[in-house]
Amino acid sequence: MITLDRLLELLVSVIAEESLSDEEVHALLEAAEESCLAVGPWDVSDDRRPQSGELVDLGGLLVPTESGLKIQPMTWDGSVVGVTLIRGRTAIQLQAFRALGDTSWASVREDLARTMRGRGGLAEERVGPAGTELQAVVRIQGPPGKDRQTARVLGHDGPGWILRGFVTGAGAEPDSDEEWPYTTFQGTVVRALPAPSDTDKLIRLRWPESGV
Repeated sequence: MITLDRLLELLVSVIAEESLSDEEVHALLEAAEESCLAVGPWDVSDDRRPQSGELVDLGGLLVPTESGLKIQPMTWDGSVVGVTLIRGRTAIQLQAFRALGDTSWASVREDLARTMRGRGGLAEERVGPAGTELQAVVRIQGPPGKDRQTARVLGHDGPGWILRGFVTGAGAEPDSDEEWPYTTFQGTVVRALPAPSDTDKLIRLRWPESGV
């Protein structure tokens, strides 16, 4: 599979050496696009998604799990609206939203960055294994010196939905090369259940009565 990093290397080579014809460049881009599209997160209706690996069915989300992984619900207004997965010193919080109007990960990312900076934090875009993300330092409640938290915010546009992953802990540090948050994010499946109203952006989850 052609990765984003490899594609960029090839394009730099083409620009520097002009070693490929226009037809070859076009074929390369088509192959790269097809390959990159075969990477999650996934819509539940996408028959290209891998069928291997254990997933926890939470209704609106099916999330990868493994031995020793802690899974906690995120609740709001009496319903489960997200899930936090914790492994070691790293956590990723997953939430899915309906893409109403012209909403996209790009517009959400811009709004998030503006909000973080407005609250005294930092946010800058970077390209990671899951595409364009935010590397951020956000303000949190705590005493001086412990009132900031490093985070990475991942996002993905699906058919009618946006999946957001909020990574904290060791895996969010700028020098971290931990792959687990990204493989979890890209292995997540979104099931956009019917909304209770036309303006409800949240894709709510169903927590198993027996727990997870």
